[in-house]
Amino acid sequence: MLGKIARKLRMFGYDTVYESNVKDDYLIFPEVHTKRIILTSDKELFNRCRKKSLSIILLNKKTEFENLVTIFLSLKVKYIDPNLSFSRCTICNGLLGVVDNDNIFFDANHTLPKLNNIKEFHQCKICKKIYWKGSHVNNMLDLIKKINIELSSQKSNATAPFM
Repeated sequence: MLGKIARKLRMFGYDTVYESNVKDDYLIFPEVHTKRIILTSDKELFNRCRKKSLSIILLNKKTEFENLVTIFLSLKVKYIDPNLSFSRCTICNGLLGVVDNDNIFFDANHTLPKLNNIKEFHQCKICKKIYWKGSHVNNMLDLIKKINIELSSQKSNATAPFM
């Protein structure tokens, strides 16, 4: 249910694991998410994790924007640095590296559309997906700006339960 939020967190530069078909019982084992925080909109899972003192944030807001703000407030993040964004693959969470268009690795699943005036590309070191700065980057930077405005206007107290 939170796949879009996971992709945005990756775009913001956060190391984010997303599994769509994982059983709740698997998540409540501490070994599974060592140094990780579970994000969920499932109240039952949230309560089970709290009883086990696991790190979890309940996302129950109406919009994705509100849920993103909830995450950052819960973690006491006061500012998202836009310069750290766009360093992770939105698909597999791998780190991106700068690659010039002569050295881009292609396989049968990756093709590069004709892009005029694009001189810098990034490629995932794991899955080899290729990224470049298109209009989506400006949209994400605008979102980061909106989130930062909201974070600066909020008190440092979290608005969502977090363990």
